[in-house]
Amino acid sequence: MRITAVLLGALTALAVQAEPNNTCWSDPVNIASVDISLASFSSNRAGAEARMTYSTNPQRFSAICNRSAEGFTMTHYVDMGPSLIPSDINPGYFKLSNDIDIRIASESMNSPGYRYFPLAPPYSLEANGRPPVGQGVVVNDFYVAGSGIIDLRLRRDIIGGAIVVPSNTELFSAYRIMNSRPFAPRASRPVVQARTRSGGQVIPVTPECSINQGNTIGVNFGVLQTSRISSESRSDAFYSKDISLNFSCNTSLTQDIKVQLVADSTDFSADLIRSDHRELGFSLKHNGSFVKPMGSFIARIEKGAGSESIVLAPVKDPHVSLQGGEFHASATLVITSL
Repeated sequence: MRITAVLLGALTALAVQAEPNNTCWSDPVNIASVDISLASFSSNRAGAEARMTYSTNPQRFSAICNRSAEGFTMTHYVDMGPSLIPSDINPGYFKLSNDIDIRIASESMNSPGYRYFPLAPPYSLEANGRPPVGQGVVVNDFYVAGSGIIDLRLRRDIIGGAIVVPSNTELFSAYRIMNSRPFAPRASRPVVQARTRSGGQVIPVTPECSINQGNTIGVNFGVLQTSRISSESRSDAFYSKDISLNFSCNTSLTQDIKVQLVADSTDFSADLIRSDHRELGFSLKHNGSFVKPMGSFIARIEKGAGSESIVLAPVKDPHVSLQGGEFHASATLVITSL
C-alpha cells in the first residue's frame, strides 16, 4: 500500500506537468448548467426565432495553471459541444435537436459586443486575470462565458405545444491560455464546460395538439406497503395504475407521432422516474414496453384525435431498505413529430 501511494503521487505530478505551458484547466472539469426553458417563441412554425439571455450556474470557479511568463492577460478557445453539428438549415447555427437550432454568444471583458461561438485567439473572449508564475498553481474566482445570449430557431413545425431540450448535453467548453503570440495550444481539459440541465427541459410554444386537453394528470397511489413494492422494474408490479391519454388537435391532423417522457431518472436506475424519496422511483410502460426518462413511444393521430394508455408503477431501490413516508414525483409527456 505504501508503494501504491508513492506511485500515485508521482503520477499526479506528471499529470500537472503534462499540460502545455501558459494554459489553465480544471480537474475535475468544472460543469456549469444552462437553463434554456425561459426562451419564448411567438410561433410554433418552422423558422420561428427566440432570443434569451443566459447565466451559467455557477459563474465562477477555480482552475489549475501552468505559467512561465509575467505581464500578459489571458484569452480562450471556446468550442461548441461535440454533439452540436453545424445546422443544415440555418447558417451560423448548430443543431441541438430535430426541433431546434442554437447559437451562443458572450462578451469579451476588454471589447464590447457579443461574439458567437466557436472562438479562437486572437478574436476570442479575453480575461483580465493574470495567474501567478508557476506550474500547477491553483487559481480561484475564474470567470469566462458565464453570461451571454442564446439564439434559437425552429427547424420544423412544433405540434405538441412544447419543445424538449436534450438532457445534460454539452453546449460549449472554454480553454484558457495566455494572451501572447504564438498562442499556446489548449490544455486537454477546459476550465469550464456548460451543459443543459439534467432531467430535460421544456420550452412552451403555441399548441396544435395536446394530451388530455393540457390538464395535469394526477395519479394517487394511496397507502402502499413497502414490502409489496417491487424492486425490479421489469417484473409484474403489485401496485400499478392505468392512465388514459387522449390526444386532440385544433386541426384535422393525421400522422404518426412520438410521445416523449421528460423526467429526471433515479440515482439507482436510469430506467425509472425520480421521486422526492431517493429510494423510490416509478416505471412507465406502454403496450408492454418500458419507457425510460427522456425516452419515447410511438402513437397515431387520425383526423386530429387519438388515444393511448400507459401504466405507472412504483419501484424501490433493491440495495437499501425503503423507509415509509409521503412521496411525490412529476414528469411531462410531450407530443412531437417523428
